[in-house]
Amino acid sequence: MKLGLCVLGCGSFARIFAESLSDARDQVELYFASRDYARAQAYSAELGGEGAFGSYVEAVSDPRVEAVYICTPHDLHLEHARLAAAAKKHILVEKPLARTLQEGRAIIAAAADAGVTLMVAENYRFLAPVQEAKRIIDSGSLGQVRLIQLHEEHPFEPGSWRNDRDRNGGGVFIDGGIHKTSVLTYLTGRPTQVYAVQVLPGTPGLEAEDGMVVTTRSADGVVGIVNHTWNISKPVQRPRVSVTGTLGNLNFELGRSWLNIEHGDTRETRRFGDDHRGIMAMVLEFRRSILENSEPAITGEEGLNDLDLVLRVYESAESGLPVELNSV
Repeated sequence: MKLGLCVLGCGSFARIFAESLSDARDQVELYFASRDYARAQAYSAELGGEGAFGSYVEAVSDPRVEAVYICTPHDLHLEHARLAAAAKKHILVEKPLARTLQEGRAIIAAAADAGVTLMVAENYRFLAPVQEAKRIIDSGSLGQVRLIQLHEEHPFEPGSWRNDRDRNGGGVFIDGGIHKTSVLTYLTGRPTQVYAVQVLPGTPGLEAEDGMVVTTRSADGVVGIVNHTWNISKPVQRPRVSVTGTLGNLNFELGRSWLNIEHGDTRETRRFGDDHRGIMAMVLEFRRSILENSEPAITGEEGLNDLDLVLRVYESAESGLPVELNSV
């Protein structure tokens, strides 16, 4: 059974999303909606869509559309989630779930009241090396995990709403850094404390931060280090992750198809398929949860926890002090 999925918002990432599903069209039918009907038509024609809509209301009213992928600016997530829920459409919403915990809780409530599936589109969770790292850590073969590090330095000049602190909900960290904190939490558990320092601004005319360095500590004593910076002239290297335990360590690069494991002098490299973004696996998980009427891998509540961690990072950076995390 194919899932009729409509992409709400035809921006640059909507194109990446659709292209990533090229091998799943036997399971997913894509539609495109934009306030610019010509743009939606162009996306549908170019990317193998089944149809286009000139408004989001029209999209959620069409019986062919069973679910929506909300790929609109962060300040519109709540509005569009409520629109979809009112039409009894299942919801896949881009990270972050929302800009604030209040908005996030309202999205969760709208989906629950409508009885529709809500999943947060955290595609990094579905990367094969991330999944393999989780299995290795949980197996105990690394011993007691002591340190996890996630590092990305990349040139990026956010424009339009991404350079609007209010519409974005912040800057680089809520937009891209949330990927890293979500992976950290998935692999080594939710931190109980965060301490953050904003990197000296390097992008002229930027309204919000373009770099953040964060340290975390979990209840088990695992220390995390996240460096997410978009203000350098050229990439240092691909985004990378390393996990160090008392018996061994592992490392991989996000977007690559390999993972290294080291135990003393022994080194092993494991290789995976070509889904470098994790988007296809993510969408197929969303489809599975709808067909089976079960919880998706990343629920709204988990997305709310990811958002809370990011907001505590901002709180620490502003105060200059560590911040404790509580359950949300």
